[in-house]
Amino acid sequence: MNIDARLVIGANLSTYRLSGSGTVSPDTDTSIDQWSNETMQFVRTSSGEQTNYRVLEGHDDRLTMLSSMETFLSAGNFEVANETTDDGMVVLTADSASPANTSMANLEQFEGRLVVNESGQIQNFTVTLTQDGEQVSYSYELQQVGVERVQKPDWVNDVPPGATLQTQLSVNVENNSYLVLEHSEGDTVPRGTTVQVTSNGTTDTVGLNSSLSAGDRRYLYFDTSSQELQVTADRPDSSAVSPVTSPTSVEITTEGGVVLQSGSMGWASESAGASDAGSRHDSSSGERTDGTATPS
Repeated sequence: MNIDARLVIGANLSTYRLSGSGTVSPDTDTSIDQWSNETMQFVRTSSGEQTNYRVLEGHDDRLTMLSSMETFLSAGNFEVANETTDDGMVVLTADSASPANTSMANLEQFEGRLVVNESGQIQNFTVTLTQDGEQVSYSYELQQVGVERVQKPDWVNDVPPGATLQTQLSVNVENNSYLVLEHSEGDTVPRGTTVQVTSNGTTDTVGLNSSLSAGDRRYLYFDTSSQELQVTADRPDSSAVSPVTSPTSVEITTEGGVVLQSGSMGWASESAGASDAGSRHDSSSGERTDGTATPS
């Protein structure tokens, strides 16, 4: 995975804009743009030739893009170096992880360099480490200060009306065989919305032939004979189901290209269940053995 991102933050976090691009899987280039004001978050994601939009209510007062830096800073055994920059900045370095580090496990190598001004504001930060045999590199650079307000980007005008849908959806594995899609609250999911499921080494998509209101549920399964994804309002007969296997991923998208939910799940028992945190998250990733999708 290789990601390059630029984050601009307005005074008191009143507005911010995130623009990032990179490769998150082999041969797949992905980009994300996000702009937030005091009440709404607008998100655009592009992968290949597909572009999706999402509008979320509320204001995110914790910028997850910076969480990696927080983790690396707490992991490093940083000490003031016998080095200063031309403008008098303080340099700290680390050639190992802190003995008290609990933020990262199985660190085999850690090297970091941190430059701060006299008030402690981070100017730049680089770290390379090896964890579980894999190398990780991270760098941060402060490019500008004193931004009062981040202007709304032009692409926000392209957000389709359906992107404002607010729904609370969950997906669970039942009988270790098929998926249950349940709508617990919020706006009605329109007819024609598609559900894409990847499981058993197969990816297939099926459309909802009727709308989905709060309290409704649909059953999703791979047909034994055709191996095609099916959707029904009734619990399927076990003899007609080709059981899903762990891990399984699900993406729910409206006809207008709005992703209502995207998540993956893994489980380790026959009584597995899984659910995403709902449509207030654009995506989820990672697996836990209890079968619950972990939102990013």
